[in-house]
Amino acid sequence: MSNKLLIVSGIGAIQCVLFILLLLIKKGKKISDIILMCWFFVFFAHLMIFINKELIADNLATTFIRTIGFLHGPLFYLYAKSLFNLNFNRIDSLHFLPFSFFTVFSFFIPSDIELFWKITILITKLISVIFYTVYILFLYHRKRNQQKNRKLANRIHELSWIRIIAILFLISIGVSIVRLTVERIVGVSYFEIWDLLRYIILVTVIGFYGLKYGMVYKPEIPYESIEDDKKYKHSPLKNDEIKGLLNTIDNFFKENQMYLKPEFSLDMLATSIKVPKHHLSQVINSEMKTTFYDLVNTKRIEYAMLKIKEAHNLNITLEGIGYECGFNSKSAFFRNFKKKTGKTPGQYQKEISTD
Repeated sequence: MSNKLLIVSGIGAIQCVLFILLLLIKKGKKISDIILMCWFFVFFAHLMIFINKELIADNLATTFIRTIGFLHGPLFYLYAKSLFNLNFNRIDSLHFLPFSFFTVFSFFIPSDIELFWKITILITKLISVIFYTVYILFLYHRKRNQQKNRKLANRIHELSWIRIIAILFLISIGVSIVRLTVERIVGVSYFEIWDLLRYIILVTVIGFYGLKYGMVYKPEIPYESIEDDKKYKHSPLKNDEIKGLLNTIDNFFKENQMYLKPEFSLDMLATSIKVPKHHLSQVINSEMKTTFYDLVNTKRIEYAMLKIKEAHNLNITLEGIGYECGFNSKSAFFRNFKKKTGKTPGQYQKEISTD
């Protein structure tokens, strides 16, 4: 193994470890963070096995190098699924069957058909990654259309980085295919360093978007669109019941701070006040003329404004207040604060300190 390959592989492995550590220390980790952590561990294992294979020429390492690529598609899919707020089920575990199948059977393949088996793995692996990436792009466009239909065009950009990673995956696959083709024609592995660099760049981009934009763009809570009044035309709720629900919702936010949890949802609110979810949605959308997402963020910002007034006594940063209020990142907190008040938290803090 050349020194260049060793250095590049080592840098990539260290980079994966740093990404994993950053995710470990993140406050309020969600399922998407856990999946991303597992994904980085796979990248790390891939690079370390590659180093071990080249230094020791271990058959076990050779087998895993051939099959570990089957994990990238399923992990990317599950990661995107968590960001799109789609439900998980037991069938999702079946996505890892190809990796298990090809890994186990690789130990029992006779040497006379080893080349055929190697080509079979390579072709199947490429098809697998392409299929998952294209399907993720389909999910992205479906989610975008749903947001358009709900008149939430200002939030469409929030998932665009998933599309960027998917496109980069397809480009990466294309580069890999070109490299393999050229090496077959030339007869040497001269382009191996470029393939490795391509892999490290992919890890870097996923890390950048996953750690930064993943926290900035992901909605802090599931949101509901403002429904047309026609939907509630035949609602069984009477005026007295609606007024009672309005008071119940108001009292909940006054007496309970559950809304400060990052995972707070419409289901949690419905369970807490013992009201059917669809009745709750009707009152929030039709009577309060807002969405659950905006309602909760308004309450969080109101709480944040109180905490900012106390910040100089509590020795807490503005970013710390944002996390305490249930936001997933500093950027998400600042963006919502300015949307509600017309000022950034820093501007608001300076304003009240001069009064």
